[in-house]
Amino acid sequence: MMTEPASSCLPDAVYMLGVGGMGMAPLAIYLSQAGVSVTGWDDCLRPEMKVLLREHGVQLSPVLPDSFTLVVRSSAIGDDHELIIDARSRGASVLRRGELLAQVVQGRQLVAVVGSHGKTTTTGLLIHLLTKVGFPCGYLLGGLFRSDLSPAKYCAESPWIIAEVDESDGTVEGFAPDITVAVNFDWDHADRYAQESDLRDAFVRLFARTQDYVIIPEDCEVLNHIAPSNKALRCQSSAGFNASNSALALATARELGAEVSLSLLSDFPGIRRRQDIIGKTRGVTLLADYAHHPTEVTALLQHARSEWPGRQIVIFQPHRYTRTRQFAAEFARSLSSADDVMLLPVYAASEAPIVTGKSEAIVDASGQDWPVLTPDDLPRVLDQAIRGSRPATVLFIGAGDIDELARRFARDWQIADDWREELSLYTKLTLGEPLAGKTTLRVGGAARFYAEPDGTDDLEQLLYFAKQSNLPWFALGRGSNLIVADEGFPGLVISLRGEGFREFTLLDNGRVNVGAGLPLKRLCGLAAKQGLGGFEFLEGIPGTLGGALRMNAGAMGNWMFDVVESVEFMTPSGEIAQLPSEDFHVEYRCCNELLDSMALSAVLRSGASTPGDSIREQMDAYAGRRKESQPREPSAGCIFKNPPGNHAGKLIDELGLKGHRIGGAEVSMVHGNFIINRNRASAADVLALIRKIRAVVLRERGVELEPEALLVGHNWKDVL
Repeated sequence: MMTEPASSCLPDAVYMLGVGGMGMAPLAIYLSQAGVSVTGWDDCLRPEMKVLLREHGVQLSPVLPDSFTLVVRSSAIGDDHELIIDARSRGASVLRRGELLAQVVQGRQLVAVVGSHGKTTTTGLLIHLLTKVGFPCGYLLGGLFRSDLSPAKYCAESPWIIAEVDESDGTVEGFAPDITVAVNFDWDHADRYAQESDLRDAFVRLFARTQDYVIIPEDCEVLNHIAPSNKALRCQSSAGFNASNSALALATARELGAEVSLSLLSDFPGIRRRQDIIGKTRGVTLLADYAHHPTEVTALLQHARSEWPGRQIVIFQPHRYTRTRQFAAEFARSLSSADDVMLLPVYAASEAPIVTGKSEAIVDASGQDWPVLTPDDLPRVLDQAIRGSRPATVLFIGAGDIDELARRFARDWQIADDWREELSLYTKLTLGEPLAGKTTLRVGGAARFYAEPDGTDDLEQLLYFAKQSNLPWFALGRGSNLIVADEGFPGLVISLRGEGFREFTLLDNGRVNVGAGLPLKRLCGLAAKQGLGGFEFLEGIPGTLGGALRMNAGAMGNWMFDVVESVEFMTPSGEIAQLPSEDFHVEYRCCNELLDSMALSAVLRSGASTPGDSIREQMDAYAGRRKESQPREPSAGCIFKNPPGNHAGKLIDELGLKGHRIGGAEVSMVHGNFIINRNRASAADVLALIRKIRAVVLRERGVELEPEALLVGHNWKDVL
């Protein structure tokens, strides 16, 4: 028989740090429903969680309100977080999530679900059963349902509350449940429980504090040994994935007095991040799962092998250094059943790095050559692996931020796979292509999509795809006069590297038709062989014809458009047009018509016919002048445009900025308008140095230098 609930110990107001976490968000929603003023913040708040919290009345603020005297933090938030320091300096009370939960459930009848893994699924199954039959109770799930059902519910008319209780941080010691559901027992959380016996003792103490029943699976030897005989209710499950969790949920619901049956679980929506199918096309299935313990990983891979066909490709992100160190060999055994394995670096949560707890420890224990990939490298490597394996099942496994990486990859891979169906076999299309090595400065991240079209038909198709997908695109030549942001480019990068874009065709009257993808150095060499002069000034510019046309590149007193008769180009809509040079609006380092269109080829006019040896002598002379006046280290060429009546390099030199350095980026001692990559510079180093130079020149000379180099991935106006 139900009794009226006693009043639980609810605060008037609480600030929750890490509010987007799977333990914190449901507690925030529960408290808000109960009338508590809840404000919170999370440095990594996902958009869907932001919407959910706001829908339930949770306020979001990165600043601790003056009136709040209670702060609750997730286990991932360390003592050194600035808001924790701020709270303590004000004298506010700081609790862990489990400590507040223990206070909240006081005065109510608690069903506590515990265990090394499977807690959230079992709790979700129990909530589903009780909701189906209209059994009134409050609950706190440690995750999100796949349906619209809330992860938390405050129920004033019932004494019962169902909640996951986490043993990982020791806060389990604050609970005295009426019913404890122990899903399983596997030694975990070595940072808190140095020995398996320490965790076992924590369970023994919890069972002793349990008022009525301890519900356990019949086949767990440890739980059967430590559960008090006068409280233990053992339930037997049939074979099958999640069968034990279902049996425990059914047994618990019946113990509460609810009339339930197994058939009620037929429409269980499931829990997010548990076998989530995040992509499916052309024989490839992509899934994401929260598994982060060897037992979970083993069960998941066995189940996936029986459910989804093809080659099994696993991407695993270990969770916490201590767990990785503890279970490196076990993880290696669990993962070894997969056909291909890739690892990401450990998701640290709040832990400091441990050398023996890195992902490499799993690789070492496996004896395999499994790669440990950065998140930036993953799309490219995984894309290649999937393309060579159909049918295939790809599993993203882990409890960190791998879920976000997985969904991002699944979205982009689906797009790329659809595009490839419409492109010729000879067009290259990749995900996550590194761009740093394709630039002369050697900095920057990857392209979301990267393509080398085989011809104009595929180029037109790529521009159409970009437009349909609302993606920005950028034409990449040899990457000179270019800075790529560390974050890379969030759209499509197109490079005309195919032979069809590198033609050099002799015409009449000393004219040549040159493809936009032909390097300028190669252009000069071919022209010299034919005795065609007038192009020598281009020899030392490390770019392609397309880039030189777009930038109206110049050197030695000459400009690109000085030798152009006409240009063929493709508009963003895929139309091919050709215009004579006089119809282009050309200025210093810019051709307006080619800012949004892509040059395909140009007809160039040579000077008078000249012996090849004479042309080469002139090219060598220009090259010698460049060697004397320009640095040999990686650079993007001139960083700033020359201001009217002056030279940027001269100003920088006069102000003593040569040799100035930020990180691995340095102002060249040879030429002040060059920034060189001295020692593995990042784009952030280069941009910081550019800001520094501009500030000094503006302060000392009143001249605002304008960048000449192109910036990809950011806008100059946003970074200056």
